[in-house]
Amino acid sequence: MPTITYHDEIMTLIDDGIEEGYMAQNITVSTSNANKFTIQRSREDLSMTILFSVPNLEYKKEILQLDKFLSALQVPIQAYLILDHPLPEIKSFQESLKTLQTVYDTYEEFGIWYGIKIIDGSLAGSLGKSLFLISRDGAVFYTDIPTNISEEINLQKLHIALNKAFTIYTGVGCHG
Repeated sequence: MPTITYHDEIMTLIDDGIEEGYMAQNITVSTSNANKFTIQRSREDLSMTILFSVPNLEYKKEILQLDKFLSALQVPIQAYLILDHPLPEIKSFQESLKTLQTVYDTYEEFGIWYGIKIIDGSLAGSLGKSLFLISRDGAVFYTDIPTNISEEINLQKLHIALNKAFTIYTGVGCHG
């Protein structure tokens, strides 16, 4: 089983998750109003999807950097900040986000299916830090799962992956 580090503590993730190149999973989450919501792996408008998770709001600066980066994109994208549960300070923090929509892994589909749920240690039950780019056809195109949670998501690599995912898609599938 994969492990991650958080403040010198080694923790285990639930299992190997979905890998690049495989079809993404639709996931059911809840909104800040506790409404059930399904994040689709692909959309009719052909927008790409970013799924970004962190175990807590200790990473506000990084969340804001990612949000600023995503808000400057010129391509259609749906972006979600996925937390395992609502945090007291999230409501005021959400107001500063332009692109990232905050949702909660209430049904544990994201954590389990994407292999990012922490199963032991001080963050047991939380989500690890991860970023998944889902291409316009619903495939996992790029992942960034730092083995040390304090490492930031690599925005340069994400930028390259976004460019590739946008330009590679032809809309005809692999047999077209």
